[in-house]
Order: sequence, then structure tokens, then C-alpha cells
Amino acid sequence: MNSAETPVPDPLLIMPAMATFSMGFRDVNKWVFRYPKAANDLERGINIHSFEDQTHSRLFLEDWKLLGLNEKLGWTASDTLWWLFLSEANEVARGHGVYFLSMAIADTKDPLLRFAQSEMMEALGSVFFKHASKIAIGFTERTGIELPYMGPFHLALESGHMDCEDLFVEQKLDDERLAQALKLADTIYEIFSDQLDMWMIYAEKYISTGTPPRPGLRPTINRAAAGLPGLRPGTGGVVHASQEPLQKLLTERRKRSEAHPFYSWLENRGDRITALQALRRFIPMWAMDVMGYRDLNRYAIRYPAPSSDLHRTVNAWVDDLSTHNTLFLDDWKQLGLDEILGWNSSDTLEFCYLDPQTDVHRRNIVRFTELAAGNEDPLSRLWLMHALETSGEPFFRHTKALADEVEANTDLRLDYLGDRHEIAHQPSVSPLALEFKDRPMDAAGREIAAEMIETVFDAADEQLEISLDVALSNKFGIR
Repeated sequence: MNSAETPVPDPLLIMPAMATFSMGFRDVNKWVFRYPKAANDLERGINIHSFEDQTHSRLFLEDWKLLGLNEKLGWTASDTLWWLFLSEANEVARGHGVYFLSMAIADTKDPLLRFAQSEMMEALGSVFFKHASKIAIGFTERTGIELPYMGPFHLALESGHMDCEDLFVEQKLDDERLAQALKLADTIYEIFSDQLDMWMIYAEKYISTGTPPRPGLRPTINRAAAGLPGLRPGTGGVVHASQEPLQKLLTERRKRSEAHPFYSWLENRGDRITALQALRRFIPMWAMDVMGYRDLNRYAIRYPAPSSDLHRTVNAWVDDLSTHNTLFLDDWKQLGLDEILGWNSSDTLEFCYLDPQTDVHRRNIVRFTELAAGNEDPLSRLWLMHALETSGEPFFRHTKALADEVEANTDLRLDYLGDRHEIAHQPSVSPLALEFKDRPMDAAGREIAAEMIETVFDAADEQLEISLDVALSNKFGIR
């Protein structure tokens, strides 16, 4: 960054590699760090700090536009979604992004431990922005353009300490808490070091060569073949008596979800709105959920070191579910959403991370991540996955009907919306899928699984309500 041979503002053009963290940092402050009901001065101090940090995503987008990244990158909406959720070069950031969403699990909601994580983030951020600010000042001197995120304005907010530090410096940690705090702080340091490595690679590969990242050609899918069979565990067999209440709850919630007015609108929208127009009206709202589902599965649900048949069953199911968002992106292009929406990269980032209606979707992703990260038991995780997949069944039944109609009347192919997800499956590294409902489950496990089911279907109902509002109001101006 400080090399005299590096042209200004080249070091600042690493912003695409920073986007996952910098845009997602708002969610961390809003739904992870913040205590919904602060019980003491320590929790209130962290909350106060989180309100200011929550605003930095908008500063990031201002710099993005002022540095001409929209023009330099030339990304459409689908290119931006590819970069955020599928590009190999951004994989490190995606994995760390899921960790940030689960930090409230890592610190067990203890404000002293949360301070250890937050303070390390502040210290490391301050170091980075001291370097970035010098370059931003040089850019301003040359162009007269001030950069609020990379420049002195943001640096002045990054003191290297939490605003509430005075509340914590006199607090004493016992040996156990001290060990936990040091471990959490070390984790943040390691993550930041990984991020710096990633940014360096990005700079060398894309900035130094003047060649922005572009989606590569994916291997052609053999759509004539049936695809590999899914490795999801059996869910329709014998149910152990201890799990029967969960099966009953799941069935009841699915039935309620099927009756949502959004599905009624899809079935009874009349001749004025075609199947193609109907899909175009609401599909953009699901981009964060569908594209982010891969990372939820891969980094929050999957076991890095499976040690039992049920662990491997979870991983086998994850292997399949992690491939589906490639088909969604194909459908996005088939629907012509890039051309219809006309979004550039900053438009897409703003919609994905700052639109009030996508707030609901991202908040629910935080909830799912915490449920997965906070429950190591494979039976619990299998029920979480089962609930997520079951909540999607009415959705795909209805989108398939629309996709079938579109395909019958056009030359478009909609594999994701047409519920042909198996064509994206790859040979699994965890080729095992067992029954899990036939096993005994204790009362504590049932309570956790019931919470998962309720949380998933409550989230589905919220998102269906938004889809209905977006479709009826024609938020995206579909003609």
C-alpha cells in the first residue's frame, strides 16, 4: 500500500475484496453484537458503540462510487452476486463472514468476552485505516474528491478502541475468562491476517494487471441427465416416539405456510400478469437467501471433522445443498433480471445489504447461523436442515408451476425455480445419508429442535409477506 511505485489510488481499489466484511459489518453490529435488552452498563456501552459502527457500510458505498469502481469493474447485478457468493477469490471472506454472524455464540453473550473480540477488531481496523487514509489524502490532493470511508473522516472514528473502553478497563477476568478472551482475540487477529493475505492476492491478480474479476465459464450441465441422486437423509420413515412432537409441529407449520396469501396470489393473479412477469416481480428479493444458503450450510452447519455416521449424514446433505445457488444465478440471467433491473455493482450491494426489506432476510440468516453454530448435536442440525428444506417445499411447488408455464411458452430454461436442483449435484465426499427420526431424543434436544422449526417457519412467513408486498407493489417495475 505504501510503495512509492504503486500508483494512487490503486491500493484503494481492493474494495471488492473488502465488500463481504465491510457491507456485512452493519449486520454484525445490528443483530450480533447489540444486546436487544441491555441489562447493565457494559452491555449498554457495547450497544452505544454498535450504533455508530452500523453506519460505515454507507460510507463504503460512497467511496466505491467516488473511486469509479462501477465503471472499472463493469459488473452487472449477476456479476456482483457471483463475486459475493461464488467466486473462488472471495471464498476466504465468505467463510469468515459466517463466523462474524456467529460471534454471539462464540462469546456466549458475555459482554467481557464480546469486548475482547470487538476491541481487537477496532485495533486492527485502526492500523489498516491509518495506511489507507494516507493514500486517500493523496487522492484528494490530486482530484479534490474526498473519500469518507478510506479517508480521514473514517479514520477519525477508528481510534483503535471501543468507545466504551472506560467501562471495561477496570473489570477483572478470572483465569477461565481470560483464556477465553485471549482465544477470541487471537481468532479475530488470525481472521484479519487471512483477510490481508486475500487482499494482497486480489491486488496482485486484479489491480496490478488492470483486469477485474469476471465469472468464468462453468462446466456445461448435462440437463438431459437426471443428475446425481440427492444424499439427503430419509425423512419419511419410522419416527421414534420421542421425536413425534417435532414431526407433528413440522407438519402443522408446513400446512400453515402453504396457506400463505402469497401462494394464493401466485395461483390467482389473473391473465394480466404472466408467469414470467410474476417470477420477475419477486425473485430479486430472494437473492441473499438463496445465494447465501451455500455459506450457511458449508460454514455453519457442516462438520469440519465428522466423527460419527450422523455427522457424515449432515455433511452429505450439505454437499448437495451447497450447489444449488449456481442454478439460481443461471435462472436470474434467464429471467433477464440484469437488463430489467439495470443495476451496477453499487446498486446491487445497496439492495443486498441496505434495502429495508432485505434487512428481514439477512436478520433471519443471522438467526439460522446462530442456531447451527450454537448446537453441535447432529440430530439438532438435521432438524434445522429438515425445517429449512420443508419450508421451501411449498415455495418450489409454486415456482415450478410458473417455471413450467414459462418454459412451455418461451425458450427459457429455469432449473432452480423448476425444482431441478439435482442436476447441480457433484459426487459427495461424504457419501452417507441415514435415517435420523428413528432415534431417541431427550427433552432438551426436542426443545432446541422445536425452537429451530418455529424460527425457520416464522422467518419463511416474514419473507413470504415481503414477497407478496413486493409483487403487489411491483417494486422492481416489471412490465
